[in-house]
Amino acid sequence: MADKKKDYSLWEVVKVSETKNGQYRITLKKRIAKELDVKGGNYIVFLKNENGEMVVKKLELKDMKL
Repeated sequence: MADKKKDYSLWEVVKVSETKNGQYRITLKKRIAKELDVKGGNYIVFLKNENGEMVVKKLELKDMKL
């Protein structure tokens, strides 16, 4: 099976900050927040696929098992 070339383009770069208690924080720029449809208080998840690539998604209530 031939490897399929994935077409990626640079969409945005964000800076990671370290807090005083050793945690890390990222700030989403408006265009990223708008694309993900997130607002203050929402959650986003970082998923990792079988190729080791990270995917960022807005966490929806329907995604959670209660």
